[in-house]
Amino acid sequence: MRDLTWPAVRGQTYLLSVGKAATQMAAAISHHLPRDIEGLIVTRQGYVQPGFAPGHIAIVEASHPVPDAAGAQAAQTALAAADALAEGDLLLVLMSGGASALLPAPAAGISLPEKQAVTRALLHSGAPIGEMNIVRKHLSAIKGGHLASRAWPAMIHMIGISDIPGDDVAMIGSGPTVADSSTCADTLAIVARYQIALPEAIRAQLEDGTLETPKPDDPRLQRSTAVLCARPADMCAAAAEAAKAQGYDIVMLGDALEGDALALGRDHATQALALKAQGRKVALISGGEATVIVRNRDGRGGRCSAYLLACALALEGEPDICGFAADSDGIDGSEDNAGAFLWPGILDAMGGAAQAREMLDSDNSYLAFKTAEGLLLTGPSGTNVNDLRVLLVN
Repeated sequence: MRDLTWPAVRGQTYLLSVGKAATQMAAAISHHLPRDIEGLIVTRQGYVQPGFAPGHIAIVEASHPVPDAAGAQAAQTALAAADALAEGDLLLVLMSGGASALLPAPAAGISLPEKQAVTRALLHSGAPIGEMNIVRKHLSAIKGGHLASRAWPAMIHMIGISDIPGDDVAMIGSGPTVADSSTCADTLAIVARYQIALPEAIRAQLEDGTLETPKPDDPRLQRSTAVLCARPADMCAAAAEAAKAQGYDIVMLGDALEGDALALGRDHATQALALKAQGRKVALISGGEATVIVRNRDGRGGRCSAYLLACALALEGEPDICGFAADSDGIDGSEDNAGAFLWPGILDAMGGAAQAREMLDSDNSYLAFKTAEGLLLTGPSGTNVNDLRVLLVN
């Protein structure tokens, strides 16, 4: 059991909970908080925990994955609250996946529409989440340690649910309370690598260092601490335990896999076929966050359904191999499904391999699984520890 206590303070405590699990995290610790505590909860639209109504804590529902004005206004509220804290106070931050989009505060000289345009380009580029968050940090007045610098000299403590491969606390929600070791130069290299268009005014600020973030030696961040309460590894371990109880040997492929979702799906299919040839009853389990390069802006799909469709095409209807892939927050990409299921007859249910291939190539993996009645629909789960992929070889 991780130590989820926080520093005692003689002054006031302000609660800021942001992310897809924001209301659930606040509800989980509400009985440990002062009755009159003030604060702010920012979560994705439709993700508020039913029945949760904290007395003095405002709840804002904002847009994800592209930020909106509601989230931008919430970010300004959070910054103003940080500015008002004194040395004897505590900023208690609960952070979960999705916070980067839900709490946007464009840096000086950057407009919200410009931030939205860069976010859309990053989402379609295939860039891994770590590189996306480096860019986000350097275009922000709240991410990359800026919130902690504004709250100084108050104490800051962050409790996080990791949705980041490798569990880097500086990347969860783009690290508003954590010092940033990346640089403006790193940001310029990333936007060049993925051919992200930047307004000249933003590029100039990156080139002259105006948009640099607080670094680990910044004295304003020396009173900031962080701890994780849930990780992708925990999810994968629970899946392994469940599969083992059903008589499967476990092949753990890792809890922090990244890279192209289609390549990952093909690779896992190859491994499943090899294990079947050995006559083994195995569960291949993996976590992490793959990426998809979106070429059809009107396509419908997400990284989990794209992964699973590539896997299905590589398996070619092989008997005795089934499985699923799902985002643990309950939403895969921009659609209403957490992910999808795979079974030997899935391609036939999609209208044949050629039709399935066409839908994958047009970024319509969601429609492929919808046609096959193979969508995994859960609704918001109340947590977010990245994706879970399981292939069962019988």
